Amino acid sequence: MKRRWSFALAVALSCWLPASAPAQDAGVVDAAPADEVAAIDRIVRASFYSADRLGQVQWADHVRKAREQLRGTTAADRPAILAALVRQLATSHTEYLWRDEPRYWQLLSIFQDILAKPSDRCPDPRKLPPMPIEVADIGVWWTQRDGRWFVGGVFDDSPAQRAGLLLGDEIVTADGKPFRPVAAFAGGPTRTVALGVRRKQGSALRTVTLRPHRAQPREAFRAALAASARIVVRGQARVAYVHVWSWAGDEMQEELEAAIAELNRKRPTAFVVDLRDGWGGASPDFLRIFDARIPVLESVDRRGRRFRHDPQIRVPAVVLINGGSRSGKEIIAHGIQRHHLARLVGEPTGGAVLPGSVFCLDDGAILYLAVSALTVDGEVLEGKGVAPDVAVPFDLRYAAGVDPQLEAAIDLAARGR
Repeated sequence: MKRRWSFALAVALSCWLPASAPAQDAGVVDAAPADEVAAIDRIVRASFYSADRLGQVQWADHVRKAREQLRGTTAADRPAILAALVRQLATSHTEYLWRDEPRYWQLLSIFQDILAKPSDRCPDPRKLPPMPIEVADIGVWWTQRDGRWFVGGVFDDSPAQRAGLLLGDEIVTADGKPFRPVAAFAGGPTRTVALGVRRKQGSALRTVTLRPHRAQPREAFRAALAASARIVVRGQARVAYVHVWSWAGDEMQEELEAAIAELNRKRPTAFVVDLRDGWGGASPDFLRIFDARIPVLESVDRRGRRFRHDPQIRVPAVVLINGGSRSGKEIIAHGIQRHHLARLVGEPTGGAVLPGSVFCLDDGAILYLAVSALTVDGEVLEGKGVAPDVAVPFDLRYAAGVDPQLEAAIDLAARGR
């Protein structure tokens, strides 16, 4: 992946499992837990974007408290305490991630080109899983609400879609045990998993059986983007749709432009670009997909075969956003709204735009840390986000696959507004 200056990326994704995650013995007392706190403290004090912020949140007091909490604990208790410590910074793109978190594997895959070589931020990459990251995946964007796990999105052409999982399903159990979106698929593609699914609040569980497949997370995002592209017929309108699950890196932009070009060959009358959830990472110049001044290229070979290349959106467009639209996606949304390139539909973006970096810890965990302040056209979006032009609230829990935000976007696009 060619590295551009990147915006910090943001939150929860489909369920990834490492190819071979080292086991932790829950009964073994950590010999030197204070060393882990010291390492986090040292990195935070050296690289966190705001020294003033450390004073405001009383960081030193939280460090002392974490040291006390870790005394005599087991390895199984440690990640929750360290994660709670880092959460005290209350800043976007700032979190401690351990191997039982889906985001851990996603982030490693997105940054693997950088993390594969020793650096100041990752002195010994051998303490991380082997690169490139390969995982057991079912193609779900996981959303946790009140301690429960819900299907926040289903990737097109994925095991989850083929098994019949729907947006809004609550996943309660996996093979009869409480569901966790990493541990559930520990067996990988060699065995099926029986999920206990609740589709309606208070209803009995239904069983959905599926088999994960192996994938590299970054490649899975790219494939999901490509597979999402389709034409939706609404009355006389032909609405093109594509979902950008991750915008981190040039290959994602290239895949998006390829999808737009293919959809343009089908002569859409409008476009819907879905930026909800997933990861950000978009460079500001990715906004170029809305630049209708770029010429359309059409070639003809000696056999008379024509090829039309047009990766631009030239028809009325709607862009879907929500609280999971973070980082570079928010910057794109800001540019769209500022220059009236499309209508924004949905809910306010996450207000999480600080550039972040990944730091490796000796135990194999990673520290994701905001390292710079950022303004966008002189405006602070951190903690504020971008408001939609057309607000469509949506609580996805128990939605049974019904997506009112998407329906509203398609209707608006079909009317050419």
